[in-house]
Amino acid sequence: MKFSFSIVVCLAAVGSASSIASTTATTMRAIMGDFSKLGQQYAKIVDDVNAFPQSGMAGVQVIHDDLTIIDTLFQNVNDNLDALPRPVSNENSRKIFSTYNSLTPNILDYLNGITDKAADFKSLDSASAIISSDLIGANGACVHFGETLMAIIPPVMTDAANIMLNGVDVARDNAIAALA
Repeated sequence: MKFSFSIVVCLAAVGSASSIASTTATTMRAIMGDFSKLGQQYAKIVDDVNAFPQSGMAGVQVIHDDLTIIDTLFQNVNDNLDALPRPVSNENSRKIFSTYNSLTPNILDYLNGITDKAADFKSLDSASAIISSDLIGANGACVHFGETLMAIIPPVMTDAANIMLNGVDVARDNAIAALA
């Protein structure tokens, strides 16, 4: 009887470990898939901000639509990061960090582009209010992502992550201030 109980316990442990591995792999695929879509969307918004002010209010609407899509994708990333079984392996946390880090040049480009063109946004009726509202609305998701990232990365990466996240925060804050 003791032997059969041991087998059942071992099988349950193996099944549980297999389930966690499957959940981790599935969740990581979802996170990486959303990061890939975010990368495409960040490249698009850089182009759309660069096309402004020649694109006028139609361009503002396109930028607003870009930011709405980015916000949705970022929420998906956050939901999946929250669902990722803990502790997160160094390999997966490094993958998440490096993937997001690869997106930051485009994030900074579009935010700095908005800052540089703030006067043009202000010259159109509600343009600055629309874009400013989008940027302010995205703050919660960005803070959540940053906190989650900092909690899962190895301590040796915290300085680099802080520099990256603070750079994005400063660029977003500058864009919001310029649009005010």
